[in-house]
Amino acid sequence: MHISRRRIGWKAGSLFALAIGWVVQSTSVPITSGENPREIDQLNVAALPTFVGKAVCAECHRSNFEMHQASGHASTFTLTSEPVVSNLFDGKTVDAGELHGLFHYRSSEEGLLVLRALDESVDEMVPMKFPYALGSGRNAITLFSILREESKTSSIMEHRVSWYPGRSWYPGREGEPSNHQVTDSRQTGRFGLTPGHTNSEPLDAMDCFGERIRGEKMDSCIECHTTSGKIVDHELTDLIPNVDCEKCHGPGSEHVRLARRMDNPPAFSVGRSDWDGESEIQLCGSCHRLPRHVSPKELRDYSSELLRLQPIGLLRSECYVKSGRSLTCSTCHNPHQDAHLKSTADYDQDCRTCHQPHVESQVACSVSTDGGCVKCHMPPISVEQDMVFHDHWIRVRENE
Repeated sequence: MHISRRRIGWKAGSLFALAIGWVVQSTSVPITSGENPREIDQLNVAALPTFVGKAVCAECHRSNFEMHQASGHASTFTLTSEPVVSNLFDGKTVDAGELHGLFHYRSSEEGLLVLRALDESVDEMVPMKFPYALGSGRNAITLFSILREESKTSSIMEHRVSWYPGRSWYPGREGEPSNHQVTDSRQTGRFGLTPGHTNSEPLDAMDCFGERIRGEKMDSCIECHTTSGKIVDHELTDLIPNVDCEKCHGPGSEHVRLARRMDNPPAFSVGRSDWDGESEIQLCGSCHRLPRHVSPKELRDYSSELLRLQPIGLLRSECYVKSGRSLTCSTCHNPHQDAHLKSTADYDQDCRTCHQPHVESQVACSVSTDGGCVKCHMPPISVEQDMVFHDHWIRVRENE
C-alpha cells in the first residue's frame, strides 16, 4: 500500500520561503499562548492545513521537541556558510586523485568555495561554489550546488568529496558497544569519496567536482533532507530545512487551531484511528527507502549497499512477516531521537518482548534467551567509507 500525501494531510505548497541570510519565515500562527482566537481562526481560510513551524509544536510537545533538536533529523540540510559545516572544510586541501586534482576549500558569506588545481600549485585554480550541505554528520556531510543545464533544466552537482566523522559515533563497534556514548567526532573527522562515486575519468572539467544528479533522483535529494523544498528555475523555493515535525506529521495549522480552543482536540497524524503499521513503514521508507526504490537484482543480491536502506531489510524479516506486519520502525526506535542513544541491552530487551521462552505462542532463541540478540541477528556491518549500519534483515546467520 502506498500512502499518499493527501492521506496524511500534507500540502504541496508552503508558506515558508528562503530569504536573504537564511531566514525562514513561518505563517502567522502565534508562537505564544493566549492570542485572540479570531486570529487563529483566520488560518482556516485555506482548504488544506499549512505549516506552522517546529517552535509552535514545542508549545505542547516540549519533550519530543527537545529530543528531536538533538537528533540527526534536525540537521539534515545546512547552508555551507554556517560554521557547523564551514569549519569542517575551510582551509583544508584534499587530494581527489590524479584524474580529479586537488580541492582547496575556502569559506565565504555565500557558502563554501571549492578551488580545484591539477597539482600543488595554486595558480589557475578552477573555482566552484557549493552553497548547500546534506547530512547531519552522524554518517557524512556532502556538499552540493544547483546547476543550470544547457537544456535549461536544473541539476545538482554532488561534490566528489564528503566529510566523515570519527569512529566515536560507534564506540566498540568491533565488539559489543558498551553504552553508546558519543564523543565529539568532529574533532576526529576525515574526508573521503562520496558514497556511490567512482574513480572513473570525468567527462569534462565540471565533472571533476562531482556527479550531476537530475530528474526524480535530484528531487528526492531535496525532499528527503527537508521538510519542504523544491528546485524551480535553478533556485530552491518553499524551503523549510531539515526533517522537522511537520515532515512526518504533516502541516499542523488546523491541529494547532483546535488544540488551542479545546482540551481534547481530535487525534492528529499518527494518532488517528486509520494510522497503522503499514502506514508507518511507507512513511519512513519514503526516505529510508523501500523495495520499490531499488532494482529486482539489487533485492536478490542484498549487497552491503542495501544496509543503509533499513526498511528493505526489515520487510523481508520473518519477525516482520510473522508479526502480522505489526513490527514497525517505532517498535524499537523513538523517531524523535537518534538510534545510538539507546543501549544495545535495551534493543535486546525489545527482541525478548516477542521471544519469551515461556510463552507458547512465541519462538525463543535456541542459543540464548538472556541477550546478544542484536549482535547475532542484526550485527553492525561496515560499508563504504567505513560507515557502519545494523543489518535490519533480522535472521539466523548460520553461515556468517
